[in-house]
Amino acid sequence: MNTLTKSKILPILLAVSTLALLAVPFMVSAQVIVPATQPPGFAQNFFGCGDGTTTTVTCVISGVIQFLLAIVFIFAVVFLVIGGFRYIVSQGNEEGVEKAKGTITNAIIGIVIVLLAWIILRVVVNVLESGASGSI
Repeated sequence: MNTLTKSKILPILLAVSTLALLAVPFMVSAQVIVPATQPPGFAQNFFGCGDGTTTTVTCVISGVIQFLLAIVFIFAVVFLVIGGFRYIVSQGNEEGVEKAKGTITNAIIGIVIVLLAWIILRVVVNVLESGASGSI
């Protein structure tokens, strides 16, 4: 084989082997035994709620909001890390330090808002799921 053929085959072989390694967990989990009395539903698997046959609207909406809150929380943590990196890299430059402190402050505020939103969501969902009985 000449070098041109080797240079074309190597990236393809690398890509195929990487995809094969990434597919191994899916192949291993492909033989999950599901009880006949409880067929899995999308909402049950994705949101972790319902009995497999029925799912409440409250559960689905709660799951979607929790998913979005998790994404926002991850972004806030990333911005906290970026602010810390900026603070270290600024090396005493007043303008850089102020920008870094602003980024860190805003990230911490974002994390607190996400945590409070999650607590409020849990309280509201618990009230809605308990029904009109008034007990929490």
